[in-house]
Amino acid sequence: MTIHQDRPPLVDCDVHPLVKGVESIFPYVSASWRRHFETRGARMYARARDRYNHPNRTYRMDAVPESGGPAGSDRDFTLENHMSPFNIASALLLPQEPYGVTTWSDASAAGAFCAGVNDYFLETWVDYDTRFNLAISVSPHDPIMAAAEIRRRGHDVGVIGIQLLLNEQMMGSQWFDPIYEAASEVGLPIVLHQTGNEGCYTTSQGPAGGVPRSYGERHVILTQVGAANVVDMVTNGAFERFPDLQVVMVEWGFSWLSSLLPRMDYLWEQDPDAAPLIKKAPSAYVAEHFTFTTQPLDEPDTRAELESLFRIKDIDRMLLFSSDYPHYDTDDPDFVIRRIPKSMRTGVSYENAVRVFGDRVLRSTH
Repeated sequence: MTIHQDRPPLVDCDVHPLVKGVESIFPYVSASWRRHFETRGARMYARARDRYNHPNRTYRMDAVPESGGPAGSDRDFTLENHMSPFNIASALLLPQEPYGVTTWSDASAAGAFCAGVNDYFLETWVDYDTRFNLAISVSPHDPIMAAAEIRRRGHDVGVIGIQLLLNEQMMGSQWFDPIYEAASEVGLPIVLHQTGNEGCYTTSQGPAGGVPRSYGERHVILTQVGAANVVDMVTNGAFERFPDLQVVMVEWGFSWLSSLLPRMDYLWEQDPDAAPLIKKAPSAYVAEHFTFTTQPLDEPDTRAELESLFRIKDIDRMLLFSSDYPHYDTDDPDFVIRRIPKSMRTGVSYENAVRVFGDRVLRSTH
């Protein structure tokens, strides 16, 4: 493929493929599970209608394919509409269909559905074009089953991450240790993306202060959930238990690191006994084990304010480019890359992604 000569290869770490209908997943599960899922109807679908109403539309209208179906449901149109125009060498696919399972009470059904989604996208997208790479989805309800799914699919060509769906358990909890152990075993990072259920259901985490009143209020304060889980994983010793584990925080923002990192370090220095499971400054664990995607890139009023975000400690190695295609707030790759300091562009474009995901993230260029 042709790559822009004036910039490095580009890895997009947040692209959402969708199915035209949830019934597309049914051939990829057993007959008994298919009968079970057919009785659940729309309640099992990611795009549930009982959450906060979006003021406009969730997806870009220009991303709706002529072939029909929702935006992001046509692989050829995704290539034509998003990847080819910007010469994106690799897209990390984060399917949204499994997001709804965080509200399910049946752990076995949730695991079976996630496995079906993984098989569907591996066969229909990943095998179709080497620019498509998948983060397989695993349910948080049964970590043993999730670990088995990681070992089943974790070595497949085109699988570069593990999309762990967030429920009410904080990520530093030992509840997730079987998942982290399996991820470390197969050498894949954990990818954490909002499910859309945060602040909506008791089976998911919510922002501080209570239930948001509106979509806008929830959208503004949702980064609190991401920040809280970063702190929880560090202070509860997740990276002492799993020193090779990497975590990719997608769509949680990153500007809040400017206050979070020094605050964590200061409190640890003043009272290290409050976090007896860690052996060094909290910010060191964040720099070694976390990466954060650019979207949604903050757009402050002045260039100086924007540039201050790129002076956060170790941010040059912690940022990954992402677009969030095909959502309404998709970030234009050219717009984002131009706003990143020149000294960081190669790292943000692909080098940091290669460090976290390995060379397999650029299999289309091999």
